[in-house]
Amino acid sequence: MKVSEIENELEALLREELSVDVAEIDSSSRLIDDLGLDSVAFAISIVAIEDRLGVRVSERELLECTTLGDIAAAVHRRRPAAARAK
Repeated sequence: MKVSEIENELEALLREELSVDVAEIDSSSRLIDDLGLDSVAFAISIVAIEDRLGVRVSERELLECTTLGDIAAAVHRRRPAAARAK
């Protein structure tokens, strides 16, 4: 799965799990400043990312991400090498 495909999945996750309006979202959208995510949203995101993408991202790793693109890159790094190549 390519990083752009992961971003699309993350946008769907934001829309469906957190009721975020994704009309204006791109990879540079800042999680707190632009999307208004808070600590509860981050906790929900950890579970949803694992459920939807099969990748476990730590709370610390997620909190180090400042943009949607950062999360997509973190998820991409965590995917097995065979899955990243697709």
